[in-house]
Amino acid sequence: MIPSMQSLFARHRAFAMVAVLAVVALIGACKESLDSGVACGAAKTLCPGQNVEIRDTVISPSLEFDSTYVGFPTRGAEFLLPLVSVTDTVQTVVVVRFDSLSTFYLPALDTARPIIYVDSSRIRLRIDLTRAQVPDSIRIDLYDVDNGTADDTASAPVLARLKPQFRIGGGTFAKAQIVDSLYVSLKDSAMLAHVRDTMPVTRARLRIGITVSGKGPISFRAGSVESGAPINLFFRPANDTAARALVQSPASAGPSDRADIRRDLMDYMLVVKNTLPTLPGTMSLGGVPGRRVYLRFNLPRRIIDSTTIIRATLRLNQVSYPFGGAGDTIIIHPHVVLASDNVPDNRRASTLIGVTGLVLTDSMAVFPRESGLRTLELYPLVREWASQAALKNPPARAVVLTAGNEGSLPRIAAFYSATASAALRPSVRITYIPKITFGAP
Repeated sequence: MIPSMQSLFARHRAFAMVAVLAVVALIGACKESLDSGVACGAAKTLCPGQNVEIRDTVISPSLEFDSTYVGFPTRGAEFLLPLVSVTDTVQTVVVVRFDSLSTFYLPALDTARPIIYVDSSRIRLRIDLTRAQVPDSIRIDLYDVDNGTADDTASAPVLARLKPQFRIGGGTFAKAQIVDSLYVSLKDSAMLAHVRDTMPVTRARLRIGITVSGKGPISFRAGSVESGAPINLFFRPANDTAARALVQSPASAGPSDRADIRRDLMDYMLVVKNTLPTLPGTMSLGGVPGRRVYLRFNLPRRIIDSTTIIRATLRLNQVSYPFGGAGDTIIIHPHVVLASDNVPDNRRASTLIGVTGLVLTDSMAVFPRESGLRTLELYPLVREWASQAALKNPPARAVVLTAGNEGSLPRIAAFYSATASAALRPSVRITYIPKITFGAP
């Protein structure tokens, strides 16, 4: 007997209801617990991650080691050269070498002649006024800092010549004159003494030290060879207004056996005075010369290697630093340390770092005179550390903190270090969940 169409529809409807009820039962079993056995295992692909326990913990102490290192960027590697004078606290000098001066000039329609006359000698500064401090007027002084010795790298002989008897130029300038380009006069007699090629050691070279002074804090930056806007030297080589000025670019003749250092010494900055305090139990970054902080972490392996990290936050307690204006700002960037633990010199390791924004994209802005809790997100890096656990020589579990415009602004941020009390020392807050595995147990 052939069943009627109506009875076929009734059977199909009953089948459908049974199937729906079976699926609902499976999903209900899965909702109860991730560990509900084979019943849930068959449908884990339908409902992974239900009722996952999220755990949160603050790890303190979290650091195996922390230290502040001073002297960044290295001498001669400055992208911008800081000219700073802050009362009796911080003062810098910018040194420019012109070790390849012209001793001949070429008149129009004539042969080359030795230079026996100099006029309109001056240097040109390209100025960056970003976050600058300039009072109503400032004094810029130029010194002959070449003592004629064979020692091409020492700082002390340069600093010893910042005295009135070695002053060879300068001037006083109103604030309105401190713009993107500034000419500073140089004594023609000093210029001529160097280009006439008569001096036994320093012939055909001139090394100039540049300082600033005035009432109130002064801080601005000059272009360098590295920035493509170096300090240039100009002079007219003849008593003829039609004679074109010669332009001399920075050049360094020593040391003769190190081309890399020779290039660095074309222009560079030295610190004349720095009496900024070091606060006990703290680490600091920023300032002139630049400071950076190296942090090596000691986080529990049971969390880092055996869980799924969903957030990791470095917590630092800032200390009010007694220097700088109320509106000064420091932007702090975290960098991934690329050196492994096989690099025993931590200062060296603090230079082997990733560029800003590599893996770690967070940053923070602080005011030096403020205090309180500050945070940086380290989640991507902590996840990387977990994935590197099986490597033979993994990178150190470390981070370097640097200040924006490192070494060119006299602003310092200080934070309590690992030697501080438990409530103030650095800590890491980690949010995580147990490792999730899929399939039937």
